[in-house]
Amino acid sequence: MSTGPTASPASAPAGKLDAAGARSVRRVVLALSISAFVEWCGATAVLPLLPIYLRHRGSSVTMVGLTMAAFFAAALLVQYPMGRLSDRIGRRKVQVAGLMTYAIASVLFAFAGAPVLALLLRALQGAGAGVVDVANAATIGEAVPASHRGRAFGSFYGARTVAMAIGPFIGGFAGVAGMHWVFLVAAGAALIAIAPIVWFLPKRPPAAEREDSAPRLQLWRNRSLLGVVTAFVTVGLVVGVYEVCWSLLLARKGATAWEIGLSWTLFALPFAVMSFPGGWLVDHFDRRYLVAIGMAGSAVFASLYPFIGSVPLLIGLGSVEAVLVAVGTPAEAAQLAQSVPTAELGRAQGAAASAQTAATAVAAAVAGSMFALHPWLPFVSAAGAIFLGVGLLGVFWRGVSGLTRGDQVPRQMAAEIQVRRSA
Repeated sequence: MSTGPTASPASAPAGKLDAAGARSVRRVVLALSISAFVEWCGATAVLPLLPIYLRHRGSSVTMVGLTMAAFFAAALLVQYPMGRLSDRIGRRKVQVAGLMTYAIASVLFAFAGAPVLALLLRALQGAGAGVVDVANAATIGEAVPASHRGRAFGSFYGARTVAMAIGPFIGGFAGVAGMHWVFLVAAGAALIAIAPIVWFLPKRPPAAEREDSAPRLQLWRNRSLLGVVTAFVTVGLVVGVYEVCWSLLLARKGATAWEIGLSWTLFALPFAVMSFPGGWLVDHFDRRYLVAIGMAGSAVFASLYPFIGSVPLLIGLGSVEAVLVAVGTPAEAAQLAQSVPTAELGRAQGAAASAQTAATAVAAAVAGSMFALHPWLPFVSAAGAIFLGVGLLGVFWRGVSGLTRGDQVPRQMAAEIQVRRSA
């Protein structure tokens, strides 16, 4: 089996790429996008009917909630340590291990009967998926020059979003009776997703071996990264609320089942269409403002949704929100990649992803109760938290560059390294 090339011109300084560098960047982005698309097609196929499937297998309503939460809890536990590990042993090993873990858990899930076993296997799926997410983002950060990262992240997230529009349709078509086949399909997709990583990604030494011996940065003192983490947390809060309450809100407004399904598809498709042009904006404009605009837009829409009576209007506004998210998401990822040296990317990505996963889990845990109390409460609360996050960005990112400055360590970071060396 081929292990791919042994060097990557994409790690050259930012700016206009030569032909070899451009080919390398395209190869990396295409490989990761194909891998993510295949993986997410399988992973999202199990989502629409999973709660019903668990109930048919003997899980109580409470156990269903715990099983769904176990996915996020396991991802939260592994993302930071495995991100650090990817800095030390290389990204590809971690990516392959994560996909293998997800595949094994999915095969076992197809034959799981006991509710407790289903919970443990769902947690194992979450651990595998969480590891892959962190390593994939870190790979783009280290292999793609700063001047092209926005488009790279846009293409990558766009591929995942297209998969999110396809996978649930596959799962819904199979029905509850065919869910064991859906799990096997998800396992096969995870195994197929390994191929682009092994065949087409450059074989690179661990990032830690390619950096000098500068002391490790204290991430909590990196203001650029703190702003990114703030943005990630607000995304997690919104995702947690929408996962639990969006379909409930539409049903309360009188939406039919097909309209609820259509709303998810019509969110995914504009996001996918806008991913590459959104990435272009990230590469050419100040990322700080793009992130803040995307966050503020989501806050406005979240605060409006509960008070709108028209189902078509709700679905249409969701599609508009997707356009803003398609710009803000790659902007956050690109800012993170430029916030730390290459040898710290896995650790930083793991920290940010863990914060987002924790926020999603907390929001999902309380959103149902808040919705039962007042349908507008979870949406308005999430909007308020986002506006607070936008305000914190103004504090953390004051004086921090949001423009592409090449693959060089930002001045603030370089000064910190110099101080610590002198000490």
